[in-house]
Amino acid sequence: MSFRFKSTSSFHLIGSLYQWVLLSFLLVSLPLFFAISYALSSMQEYAEQERTTLYQSVLVTENSRLMLERLNSMERSIRQFQVLKEEPFLEAFVQHHDQFRELMAVSEFDSLPPSVFKNMQTVKLKEAALFETINEKVFVLKEKLSEEELKGFEALNLALEGLIQSGVKQKIKDIENLESYEETVIKETFSIALFAGFVAVVLSIFFVSFITLPIKHLAGRIRRLVSEDFQTQIVGAGPKDIRELGNNVENLRLELRYLENEKQHFVRNISHELKTPLATLKEGVDLLADEIVGDLNIKQREVVHLLQLGNFNITNLIENFLEYQKAISIQSKLSVSEFCLLKLATSLEKEYKLLLASKQLRLQIAMSEQTVETDREKLKIILSNLLSNAIKFAPQASTISLSAKVESGKLFFSVEDQGDGIDESMREKIFEDFFQENRSEKFTLKGTGLGLAIVRFYVEKLDGSIELLAPSEDYPGARFSLMIPIR
Repeated sequence: MSFRFKSTSSFHLIGSLYQWVLLSFLLVSLPLFFAISYALSSMQEYAEQERTTLYQSVLVTENSRLMLERLNSMERSIRQFQVLKEEPFLEAFVQHHDQFRELMAVSEFDSLPPSVFKNMQTVKLKEAALFETINEKVFVLKEKLSEEELKGFEALNLALEGLIQSGVKQKIKDIENLESYEETVIKETFSIALFAGFVAVVLSIFFVSFITLPIKHLAGRIRRLVSEDFQTQIVGAGPKDIRELGNNVENLRLELRYLENEKQHFVRNISHELKTPLATLKEGVDLLADEIVGDLNIKQREVVHLLQLGNFNITNLIENFLEYQKAISIQSKLSVSEFCLLKLATSLEKEYKLLLASKQLRLQIAMSEQTVETDREKLKIILSNLLSNAIKFAPQASTISLSAKVESGKLFFSVEDQGDGIDESMREKIFEDFFQENRSEKFTLKGTGLGLAIVRFYVEKLDGSIELLAPSEDYPGARFSLMIPIR
């Protein structure tokens, strides 16, 4: 039988892990980039508005103060001219008037607040009317201005003070508006940052899940593969790298399943090849023991008895080896049935009758004829190995106890002997595969070190537990307590 790996040439690619990580990083970064951009833009807008608003307010206020100074200079010059009639005073008046107009022209903005703009227009109209009066009376008619006409400077002075006051109020209002705008910008920026952070977290969770879930899924499949589950198909999902890895692991699963099938086939063949000559040997030895072919003397009976023990021993070793292979195999499944506990114990006593008699051992069975529902064959193998272990280490002419009881839907078994017990340093190792305790005594029964390993496998298969109890007065040797759930 041959095995071939599956081709991956037509494997559907959806992007490598590197590409998905890079893409996820970029997408997660987008909300944060947007939040940072919004914050910078808001800060820049705030700074621009602060600069423009405060600049206009300060400029209007300061220019209004300068215009007030020019107005006072204009009034002083025109009054001096009226008294002294000297042209330099008139020229000074014209010069101060031009500077007044320039300051007003600089202070006129399209974006001036309504209150400031209204006061600015009032000043502008009053100044134009006053200058028109002075121009006509002084420059054209060469007449002297009356006190009533000079009071135009006082009215214009009040208008400028109103402009200054409105400018100061507007500056305070602008500062308050800027503070309010600043709070709004901070709140909006914080909200945008929170939303961007939330979106980034959601995207992160999505991409982390998209990338890690296929890995976790594949890891679970690999763990099942490690536990020798070769039947479940393994399919990788997600990024290309994970899918390719899943495909390779699937190829490995198929190869391991093929090897497992080959191993089982080999075990079945070797089992048949070993059991056939052993069965023939047993039949021949039994014929000799029953004296079918002739009477035996005492020495011949001893030889036949040794042959029976040896045949039983080697058969038991082979059975343990085959049962161990079956226990760790994926083909080992539960087969639940209803049976009598006492009949199971009695059948074990009959199987080990020869070994019990060879060491003059007494098997004490303490259980009722109650029926239970569990896997009979696996329970029998568990008890058989525990009983075989007790016979192996029990001293001559001693007692072995096999007891059972049912409580709260659980079956409790105890197997106890009167041997030397198990050393404290060995208690954690006795259930390991191929473990054998080294002792100076020579036992007629040799083991493979698989008996208690098989017990552990099948107890776990039955969802039960087994523990080694402390020695008692009646049974100072090994005392195993077994618990198995029943239906």
